[in-house]
Amino acid sequence: MWSTFLTAMRVNLREKSSLFWLFCFPILLSTMFLGMFGNLSATYTITTMDFAVVADDSYCKAAGARQLLDAMQRDPVTADCSAGTESAADTTDTGGTDLHDLLTLHTVPTTDEAVELINGNADVRGYITVDGDGLMHMTISRSTVSDANDAMGSAGLPVSLSILNGAIGMFNRQNVTVGDIVRTGPALLRDSTFLHETQQTDSFTHEISLTHFQPDEGARYYYALLAMTALMAMSFAVTSVCTTQANLSALGARRSLAPLTKFRQLMGGFLASWLCTFLALLVALLYIRFVCNVQFGGRWAAIIFALLVASFAANALGTLLGALPKLSSGTKIGLTTALSCGLSLLSGLYGSGAMELSDWIQRNAPAVALVNPTQQVTNLFYDLLYYDSYAPFFRTVGILMIMSAIALALATVFLRRQRYEHL
Repeated sequence: MWSTFLTAMRVNLREKSSLFWLFCFPILLSTMFLGMFGNLSATYTITTMDFAVVADDSYCKAAGARQLLDAMQRDPVTADCSAGTESAADTTDTGGTDLHDLLTLHTVPTTDEAVELINGNADVRGYITVDGDGLMHMTISRSTVSDANDAMGSAGLPVSLSILNGAIGMFNRQNVTVGDIVRTGPALLRDSTFLHETQQTDSFTHEISLTHFQPDEGARYYYALLAMTALMAMSFAVTSVCTTQANLSALGARRSLAPLTKFRQLMGGFLASWLCTFLALLVALLYIRFVCNVQFGGRWAAIIFALLVASFAANALGTLLGALPKLSSGTKIGLTTALSCGLSLLSGLYGSGAMELSDWIQRNAPAVALVNPTQQVTNLFYDLLYYDSYAPFFRTVGILMIMSAIALALATVFLRRQRYEHL
């Protein structure tokens, strides 16, 4: 049996088409995904923006506005209102340290110069002015509007602009509210409690994590790719089974006369195919994790176990395909390719439309998702990434093992019933 195992390993690893589709193709497709989805997570990150600020008399009088803008810069630079030149600002913490990388400011004396600056330099996103009432106003350039509306434009720009607009809006509302209160009750200015509360900003939302790991929108496509790779590897098991069947090849006829039982021949081929499939999945996973930087939850022992389960299930299904009677080897290999590509559609491999179809199936036809091996292999990695408990993971492992047991039982029935009238 071990001689059969070693021979099957050499045959599998020498097959050029298998090496390409199972080792090279997942890497090529992962690289394409990296180009397509690599900026998805960066879309929600805060980026530093260059802005001009009009340092006129109104700006110099608005101490609160200057303090807010200083808080949104790592190295605040503001205008020397007495001399009209730039100087380093006071870097005292003003409570805005969470956004201290949001802005890089350039001071200009007039609005006309600010307009000229943003029209002549696309890196400067807009300018900020302060009116006579101490309220701030933001204007952005046409190129910034275009970049913010472009899905392939600057990553994080829409989010950063939204944060800046929200901060300015909150500052203006607070100033207007405090001004109205002071006009109606000037005595409140002597109330220390009132002054303290006007400087506080209540938080009405709190960030909490409902998953084991931070969700990654693009990870779904890579997990579906691993599932397709597993099913493509059914070709290893199909080839191993076909080479033991006397009616499919001269090699099968010779092996049927060998003094080794068919069980030992099949077991040696199955173990070799299982190992080759595991290696193909491992290479793809390592490339996805360390080159494409896609997270798997950090549970490496469970991840390796998931690869073993996925490769075992794939080879069990491949053994069943290889045992189907009255079909040629080429037909069985064709069925392997058709099934792996077709079932990958239902697990969401082929873009956002396929993902929506996969989600719809899981919501409205869960039985279809339950019997889809590519969906279950994909779920193995979902379960490890998103759940604190291992219970969903082991439930998925159980589903795949039941599939494997049924496939191997049917394959045993087909192989035991094979008889040949002539060879």
